[in-house]
Amino acid sequence: MSSSSQVMPEAEVSLRLAIHLLSSGRAKGTILVAIDGAQVRLGEKVHFSVRDFMRDHGWHCDSAERWQVTYHNDSLPGAIKVHSRPGVGDVYATLMDNSPFVAEAKKGPLARSKSSAEYPLLREALGQLLTIETLPENPTLAVAVPHSSKFAQLAARWRNAPLVRLAGIRILTVSQDGHVDGW
Repeated sequence: MSSSSQVMPEAEVSLRLAIHLLSSGRAKGTILVAIDGAQVRLGEKVHFSVRDFMRDHGWHCDSAERWQVTYHNDSLPGAIKVHSRPGVGDVYATLMDNSPFVAEAKKGPLARSKSSAEYPLLREALGQLLTIETLPENPTLAVAVPHSSKFAQLAARWRNAPLVRLAGIRILTVSQDGHVDGW
């Protein structure tokens, strides 16, 4: 299962970033991905099937029913553990130099929106990252949004904003093909 042609869900942004971190060799071990249950399902309506998405991208788990589990890919080292604990960052990994990586992700349009939804979504991701209550020592900090022309334009501009640079925050755009810009 992948996003519609209009919007990439936050859960997909987070999972694609985690997969990229392992497949590119940027991270090692188990990557933690926080996904709020409401992103997956509200009542009987399924918004995003984590299990189907992971299966469709070559990942498997031992549970037949739960989506909050550890996923493995036989062709990649490491694992992706999906949980629902709030306040710890959407993607938490150990980079190859043993430093911690913490990212907040946001959903968003894959094509330029008429309403300029990209501005508030990227600002919200930055705000969430800046207000995480507990951080490891010396983390690499990032926000991740879907790759679209507008998000790419904003990311390129805001990467040079003085406080973003001072805080060392990476602004990443995540494509549907798994490519991540902004490293």
